[in-house]
Amino acid sequence: MSPSSENPRVLYLLKGGREMRLGRGSPREFLYGYADLLEAGCNVRLVTDSELGLSRRMNKPEAIGNALLQIVCGIPGWGLVKLWQQRRKFREADLVFVSTNTFGLGLGVLSRLGILRARVMFIAMGLIEPTTPARWRATYRWVLHDVHVLALAKLDSEMLSAALGRPVDYLPFGVDSDFWQVATQQSGDYVLSVGNDRHRDYDTLLRAWRPEFPLLRIVTRLTVTTTAANIEIIHGDWHQQSLSDAEIRTLIQQSSFVVLPITDTVQPSGQSAALQAMACGKTVLLTDFPGLWSRELMRDGLTCVFAGAPGAAKDMAAAVAALCAHPERKAAIGVAARSVVEFELNTRRMAERLRVHMEVAIGRPLFTGA
Repeated sequence: MSPSSENPRVLYLLKGGREMRLGRGSPREFLYGYADLLEAGCNVRLVTDSELGLSRRMNKPEAIGNALLQIVCGIPGWGLVKLWQQRRKFREADLVFVSTNTFGLGLGVLSRLGILRARVMFIAMGLIEPTTPARWRATYRWVLHDVHVLALAKLDSEMLSAALGRPVDYLPFGVDSDFWQVATQQSGDYVLSVGNDRHRDYDTLLRAWRPEFPLLRIVTRLTVTTTAANIEIIHGDWHQQSLSDAEIRTLIQQSSFVVLPITDTVQPSGQSAALQAMACGKTVLLTDFPGLWSRELMRDGLTCVFAGAPGAAKDMAAAVAALCAHPERKAAIGVAARSVVEFELNTRRMAERLRVHMEVAIGRPLFTGA
């Protein structure tokens, strides 16, 4: 469908590289509903940080100013300045959607000062943690007063609600279940762990991995070193595409199961990797950490397997051993995991829920038809 000029205009501001996932042969989850809304006939447009000059490396004075504002009030100064310089890019939009803290806070400032007319929708990730300074929290409450804020994990939504003094809704994140599929032939001769964020706890995973366990393949750009004969480190980076999406999918499909070690964090670390593996019909064994996004859907022994508390290498080893010893249990959990993604945690459902939030934010339907 082609969008009508009468439909509200939604501008997606995303990090560069995501526009490469617009083709049918690429996963859509990090477009956050853009492709689905576009196909539904909504008037959506995508702009990346590189088009606005936000991806340029800062010079020394800019870096100093950016750091000072960040320290004082928790807002990246560089992003705020660049968004102010590019404010005309948002002039025709009814709503601007962003999924990074730099963009969300910067646009929040412009909105609060009356410089930006459009409504702002912001998926906040890692914005509020137990260690977040009180002065930052006060700033965020003021800056985001008129911004429609969403969270991708239930605990995150609770912490944001408390910090901002108003309800922040939980938006279930979903992956592209058409791309992440169950393979017809699966070898299952190794266990896979994948991820680059700072909350991956590969030290605990290495301590848990016994000599009698299957080959463990760790795909990451983080520094991980080991001399164990049954552990292999593979360099992988989503942004630089050192491994393609299809190659990651094949690694998942051909694995026996996926293990995700997570630190003690309130953030939903490992969310996309877990759901991608579940969509491929794989059992995901992960740390039982505070930031688990949805305990109603991520159920121990039914749709996933919890591997003990953060840092508990002995518990993780026991969980791995139990899964290796019971292939029928592993297979049943994989089937249930795929079902959860197919019905609840996929890009189509995420786009449907996001569309409702957008219509609430702007006060009218996104698509009125021909």
